[in-house]
Parts: sequence; structure tokens; C-alpha cells
Amino acid sequence: MYTRKQKVEIFVIFLFLVLAVELFTFFISEKGILELFKSKTENLPWALPLQVIIPIWTCLYILIGISGALIWEKKATHLRNFAIWAWVVQLVLNILWPICFFYIPLPVLTPILITLLFMTLIVLMFYSFLVSRAAALIIIPYFVMVVYKMLFYWVFYILNLDLL
Repeated sequence: MYTRKQKVEIFVIFLFLVLAVELFTFFISEKGILELFKSKTENLPWALPLQVIIPIWTCLYILIGISGALIWEKKATHLRNFAIWAWVVQLVLNILWPICFFYIPLPVLTPILITLLFMTLIVLMFYSFLVSRAAALIIIPYFVMVVYKMLFYWVFYILNLDLL
């Protein structure tokens, strides 16, 4: 269906897209992240260290890009199109939750958005599995990190920690 050159271009475009999203979310939340980790680390015993978070998320974004490219390169069907839409929605939600956490003074919004991201990922993994099993399997680490983030922010909200 696609030539080797076209497949490489698809992968480059998807990787560029997800890395641009990562840079955007990093720049909009950099100040807040640094402030949070400097002042509130004693209240965050389950938080990953800042030096670990950035490389982990970079790897996860690369996996997200590879997964999207694997889905895109498959034959255009109803299932593939739905998987691509789920992929786009999860990317948009991944942009929105840091904005909500650091800029919108409504504490419940962040865990709700991450829960929506979790549900979108379940849909994405299901339809990705039907289109390209490799695409579904590749985003399992991302799914695990989203589950961790979802629990993390719901605990913030439920315990009403003085972080939000």
C-alpha cells in the first residue's frame, strides 16, 4: 500500500507531532512542575522524581507516535479511522490535563480529564488491536503511566492535599 519511503515519512510526521505536543505541554507546565517539586515534595512520597519523569514521558510520547504511525499505515477502514480518531482524542486530552492542573482553579477537572484519557486509551487499545496488534501493544507502557497519573490525581483530589 505505501512505499518504504512513504512509511518512513509517516513515522517521521507522527514522531514530530507527538514530540511537538510534548514540548508544548512541557513549556506550558514547566513553571508549575518546578514549583510543585521544589515546595511540596514531602507531601508527594509516591511521586516520581523530576529527573525521571521527563525521560519517561519522552519515551512514552515516542511510543505514542509509533503507535499512531502503525495505525495510519494500515488500509483505510472504518475500524482504522475510529482508531485514528481515538488516537487524536487521547493526544488532545494529554494536552488539556496539564493546562487544567496548572492554570484552571477547578481541582476536580484534572482527575476527570485524566479519567477521560484513561477511557479513551481503552477504546484506542481495543480498536488498535483490531487494526494493528503491534500498535496496541506498544502503548501498554503509556496506559500504565496514565493509570498511575489517574490514581495520583484522584488521590490529590480525594485527600484534598494542599497542592491543588
